[in-house]
Amino acid sequence: MSPIRICPLLFTLSITCVLLVPAFGQTPLDLKTAMQYAMTHHSEVQRAALEVEKGRELVRESIATGLPQVGVHAQMVYNPSLRTSLIPAEFFGGPAGQFQSVKFGTNWNGSSSIYLDQMLFSKTWLMGVRASYAVNDFYKLLLDKTKEDVAYEVAKLYYQVQLSRAQKGILEANLEQVAGLYNTLSKQYEQGMATRTDKERLQVQKFNLETELKNLDLYLSQAEQALKFAMNMPLETEIALTDSINEEHLDAVDRLMAHPAFAQKTDLMVLKQQMKLYDLDERRWQAGYFPTLSFFANYNYEWQANSLDEFGTGQNWSNFSQLGVRLQAPIFDGFYKDSKRQTAMLNKRQVGLQLDHVLAGLQLQHQTALSTLKAHQNTLESLRENIRVAEDVYAVARKRYRQGIGNIVELLDAESSLRSAQANYLTVLAQLKLAEIDLLHANGQLIQLGR
Repeated sequence: MSPIRICPLLFTLSITCVLLVPAFGQTPLDLKTAMQYAMTHHSEVQRAALEVEKGRELVRESIATGLPQVGVHAQMVYNPSLRTSLIPAEFFGGPAGQFQSVKFGTNWNGSSSIYLDQMLFSKTWLMGVRASYAVNDFYKLLLDKTKEDVAYEVAKLYYQVQLSRAQKGILEANLEQVAGLYNTLSKQYEQGMATRTDKERLQVQKFNLETELKNLDLYLSQAEQALKFAMNMPLETEIALTDSINEEHLDAVDRLMAHPAFAQKTDLMVLKQQMKLYDLDERRWQAGYFPTLSFFANYNYEWQANSLDEFGTGQNWSNFSQLGVRLQAPIFDGFYKDSKRQTAMLNKRQVGLQLDHVLAGLQLQHQTALSTLKAHQNTLESLRENIRVAEDVYAVARKRYRQGIGNIVELLDAESSLRSAQANYLTVLAQLKLAEIDLLHANGQLIQLGR
């Protein structure tokens, strides 16, 4: 059996082809589709979307208080005992200084009215409406931030699963190679051309690879379940990831990514909107010192009688109406509004400090991701050479062993070195891809991949 010789590029492409072929009954899933699915079905995204809906209702609620308020009021009252009032007796021709007991009213009173109130001016209301629109925008930003965080988690899990699958491909290829060598050596042992020790060493190597492959299958199953959970996809769904780990677009860092660009970063946008909300809150409490002006109108229809039988006879009915303008001006509230205004100012200062801290953290995250990306690119160059050297060493060791010059220990060491070089290459390739994801996330551009 001839040794397996794979140059770095062909080795990567071979793993890619394995990963791109979905098994029967599995759902093909690329990274963009996975991110879109998560940003639609994830429970946190759905909860944030409901907050946006609540924000719209908050706007309607704020506007509603400034619209005409119209209502109808009706009541029927029975007075079992009328109230007694004392009137000077001289009003009825009695002696001065004495009082006469008189009962006013009727046993039955009914009334109905329709009223209208319309606010004419209220600076507090105007600021409240502006604040409600700002709150709605705040909820929209929180929705975008939630989508960004979900997309980031899904992207990292996606490539971690792909790394495990690529490592599985390496193990399977090496296991096939060792199994073939073991079969050949077993025949040689039966013919007395190989030692029992050589056979047992290959058997141990084969067993170790089989065990490692089984353990990797368990880890891969857990990683896939974690990915589906992050997407909020049913765990019983069979998936086949189609985006592979390769060197495409990794030879150079995008110039746009090499420089910090946080304009699209939702973390900063959320904090800036929060500062705007506290500023509006401060101005709303300040507006509370202004007077409010409103218009009111009502029309009333009343009925009075001592017997309910007289209701509806057309007697004892009267009506009256009112039109007016109401002015309310606050004078002193015990410094309540001033306390609220000062609290809003302090909250705004706190968010400002948090904004500076988050910006510094994003700059550090960007620099770290960029440095990691470049470091992995440099490492990848040396690992390509390591694979080439390991392949040459393995080819020589296999040839020497087949010619009877080398021993099984030399061959197994060469095979182990080749497998280690291949695994290290794929690991760094995956780490490089994850660093690219970190860089996109730091710049607020990751969510664009899912659109």
